[in-house]
Amino acid sequence: MKRLIAFLILPAILSVAPLGGAAVVGVSSAGAAEQGHAVMMTKTWHGKVSKIDETMGTTESFTMVDHMKKYVVHYDAMTKFEMGTKKNIKVGALVTVTGTLTHTTISATKLSV
Repeated sequence: MKRLIAFLILPAILSVAPLGGAAVVGVSSAGAAEQGHAVMMTKTWHGKVSKIDETMGTTESFTMVDHMKKYVVHYDAMTKFEMGTKKNIKVGALVTVTGTLTHTTISATKLSV
């Protein structure tokens, strides 16, 4: 359906020069806005482990506190440990987590313990 509309209406719009330029710019900026929301940025948090959570399949998790905010950190075999190993994750340990945040859950890509 979209191709049919683009095939029939787009040439008519482009035939009128001033309106055609505005229509093309409007379509491209709308597409860019949609792509902007889909991109998740990675960020780094520094905090202290407050609780070790249960293992769910291949994903392990712990709760950390960073500036009075609690986050649940999920990590798995694909997570890169820059310093330490998962054996070093204990209550009270200082951690640096790099990953993406969804609400209060961090999907870790890098960990330092």
